[in-house]
Amino acid sequence: MSVVKSAVAANFSAAAATYEDNAAVQIPAARHLASILPPGFSPRTVLDIGCGTGVLTRELTRRFPAARLAGMDLAPAMVGACRAAWPYPHVFLCGDAEDFDAEGNAFDLVASSFAMQWFADKPGTIVRFAAALAPGGIFALATPVHGTLFELAAAHAVALKRPLQALSYPPEEAYAAWAAAAGLSVIHEEAQDIAIPYPDAFAVLKSFKGIGATFKGASKPLSPREVHRLTAAYERDFRSDAGVPATYRVLTLIAHR
Repeated sequence: MSVVKSAVAANFSAAAATYEDNAAVQIPAARHLASILPPGFSPRTVLDIGCGTGVLTRELTRRFPAARLAGMDLAPAMVGACRAAWPYPHVFLCGDAEDFDAEGNAFDLVASSFAMQWFADKPGTIVRFAAALAPGGIFALATPVHGTLFELAAAHAVALKRPLQALSYPPEEAYAAWAAAAGLSVIHEEAQDIAIPYPDAFAVLKSFKGIGATFKGASKPLSPREVHRLTAAYERDFRSDAGVPATYRVLTLIAHR
């Protein structure tokens, strides 16, 4: 595992106890993804990639109570939380989805919610997911795409005079193209903006720590003075009567093999 991925795993493990209290967009995104799977679809085997503390796992086991689910995540503490909540016959493994090998296993459903943004090789990872599907199996994805956290990026550029070193959020069109290149047929594709209101800009920043998210490439934390400048610009430019928003543009994609 690379140094960067080791840090990601450590950060998410540290946030295992607070993740779901701060998952204001992740929880509804996972719920929506599970709800739009085709009527009559009844998978016997399910793979949840980037299962975290089980936000999507919970929705899938509720909808498909007879299915056996396997989950994978990079963060040991989050995997441990899933093992405690969903014991045998469900199985949870600690590992890197970018190194995933189906090893002859064929799943009726491969699903992932709010994990794809952390993968360096997104097209290659989708190829791996597609290879894990049984014939006629379904690939289901929810992921933030271009336009996500535009308020933070704008405030950072204004206040600190440099671009935000954040995750890469490809355009939504890229995912359908990558799915097609992996031999999948897209049957549902939609993107929507989800704006989460916070009482102030500092609460927005605090919410990232609560889920274990850190910005890629940040060499050191912001100084107190930089945080003040950033939150002041955020408040000035984006506060409304509802509070201070953090907007996520979320793609939901369903494809079959």
